[in-house]
Amino acid sequence: MLNKNLITCLILAVVLSINAFGQDNIQTEPQKTLKEAYANKFLIGTASDLRGLSDAELANVKSQYHILTPENCMKPQPLQPSEGKYNFGIADTLVNWCQANGIMVWGHTLAWHSQTAPWFFQAENPETEEAPQPFRRPGMGWDPNAPRPTMAEMWRRSIKGDMASREVALDRLEKHIKTVVGRYKGRIIGWDVFNESIADGGDGKTENLRDFSWYEVVGPEVLTLAFKWAHEADPDAQLYYNDYNIEQGAVENKGKHASSMLLLKRLLAEGAPITGVGIQGHWHLDTDLADVEKAIVNYASLGLKVAITELDVTATGDNSGAFGFGQGNRTIPQENYIKQAEVYQKLFEIFMRHSNVIDRVTLWGISDTRSWRRGQDALLFDGQLKPKPAFKAVIDASSN
Repeated sequence: MLNKNLITCLILAVVLSINAFGQDNIQTEPQKTLKEAYANKFLIGTASDLRGLSDAELANVKSQYHILTPENCMKPQPLQPSEGKYNFGIADTLVNWCQANGIMVWGHTLAWHSQTAPWFFQAENPETEEAPQPFRRPGMGWDPNAPRPTMAEMWRRSIKGDMASREVALDRLEKHIKTVVGRYKGRIIGWDVFNESIADGGDGKTENLRDFSWYEVVGPEVLTLAFKWAHEADPDAQLYYNDYNIEQGAVENKGKHASSMLLLKRLLAEGAPITGVGIQGHWHLDTDLADVEKAIVNYASLGLKVAITELDVTATGDNSGAFGFGQGNRTIPQENYIKQAEVYQKLFEIFMRHSNVIDRVTLWGISDTRSWRRGQDALLFDGQLKPKPAFKAVIDASSN
């Protein structure tokens, strides 16, 4: 008969080995990445120009994302600050790095009312000096009491001399689009062709296009022409219209969403080779999720793909538009991060329900400190690249 002490030792050894095996499994089990969680569903992306990123940040991009959108370097002004003089250096470096690391690239953006150099809209030989800056009194500093000009007023003040003719402006835009898209043909899978054409406000009974920039110099048809030129330059590229807040009013088909439906229907009727629509997704803790889902359904009913192109959900503050956002309260209560995680999870559950039409979901930035909403902690990773509760919520949503 075996000694009782020997039996006890054997049992203890087995228990310890089982515990050690279990702990080993917990410690070595790899954490699922975003792109692994959504493989075969839709692409997961982030936004950055890649300049100044640390090795850890670059490693995060490589491990977590399928696709990268350049945040600024492919916008019209950075690419062509003066007529015929292109700055492709940063964009080329970005595309080359992505190709070397197995990451796709999405082009952003070919045409926009913002970050577009004034020369696109000026007569070929302006005879007057630069218009005075807004808010400024002659010979004095900034005037805090001056009325704030509208975006249209600021744009018109930026134009030197006479406005270019419709034909000259269109020729410049065509050359820009075909030069840029042609340069990256086969290396960039798709483009935001036109960005943020619809003005805020409006009753949803018209397209409510902005009243300056391309829409003043050329007119509404500029969008259709831009899509056609981009398609001619790269017939295989996906081509999207991209905008913010266009989900708002979807349930009742009113406001900016109703205007976006009118715009998209016109583009399709005019033969624009449009692949899909990008809902930017600059959201907050109280975003109307019913509008988000209904907007996806409505766009899909037009035969279009849908992408969430600039996703972030602020942990503080309630602005979801492109301008006027605050930095938020830098002391953010812990419960806000829990609520943020809930919103992210519900959003990704919506995306999963419509994964047959969702093409990609792109987070607009790598971390809370690499975000245009810095101070509002709107992304999945904190400033040290540590996953937040929202990260786990997004991973969990992939299996729901």
